Amino acid sequence: MVHSNRVLVASVLAAVAYSATQLITAFAAAPSTGSLQPAALRQTGSVALQARGGGEYDISDADIEKFYAELTTGGTGGDAPKGGVVTELIVKFFHGEYTPKGFKRYSGLWKGPPPGNIGKKDIAVGMAGFKEQMKNPMFPVKGGVGYGIDETLKVMDDGKGWVWLAAEMSPGGLAVDLFTSVPYGKRALLVAKRDNVDEMFAKVNWDVALGNIEKTFGGPLIKQR
Repeated sequence: MVHSNRVLVASVLAAVAYSATQLITAFAAAPSTGSLQPAALRQTGSVALQARGGGEYDISDADIEKFYAELTTGGTGGDAPKGGVVTELIVKFFHGEYTPKGFKRYSGLWKGPPPGNIGKKDIAVGMAGFKEQMKNPMFPVKGGVGYGIDETLKVMDDGKGWVWLAAEMSPGGLAVDLFTSVPYGKRALLVAKRDNVDEMFAKVNWDVALGNIEKTFGGPLIKQR
C-alpha cells in the first residue's frame, strides 16, 4: 500500500512539473505586443505623425499670430518702399498679366523715375497686382502640414485662413510664390488674413518684411543670398 502511494505521488509530481515546463515555454515564445502591430500600420502611423508636422519645426496657430502681429506693428502700411529687395520681388512677380495659362511678366521699360529703373510708378502697378492676387490667388503653391514631407502630402489650403507671400532660391535668384497653407521651409515675407487682406496692407511694417528674407519659416536656416 505504501509502495502504491509513493508511485501515485511521483506520478502527480511529474505531471505538475511537465505542465509548468509547458507554461514557461509558451510564455517565453509569446510575441511582444509591439510585434503584433503589422508593419504597414506602423509605417502609416509614422507618416501620419510626419504629416501633422511633428518635430522641431512645428508652426502653431500661436506662431502664425505672432508672425502677423510683428509684421503689422510699427508700420505705416501703403506701397512697398523703393529700393528694397521685397519691393523688387513684388514688382518682378506681380507687375504683368495673370491669365488662365499663367502669369505674363511685364517686359517693357520700367517707368521709374528715372525711366529704365523700378520707381514709384512701377511699384504702384506691381502692388495693385499683388493685392489682387493676395485676395484671390490664381496660382497658389502647395505647402502646409510640416517641414520636409513628401510632395504628395502637401496641401493647397490648410484651412487656417491665411494667405502668404514666401520666397525661395531658384536658378534665377530669389523667387516668390503665394500660399494658402503654411510655407514650411520657405522665407515667409508677408501674411494676411484671407478675409481681411486690406488690414495687413494698411498696417504692414516693410522693414520687418525685409528682415524676414533672412529667416526660414518652419525649417532649418538656409542662406538664400
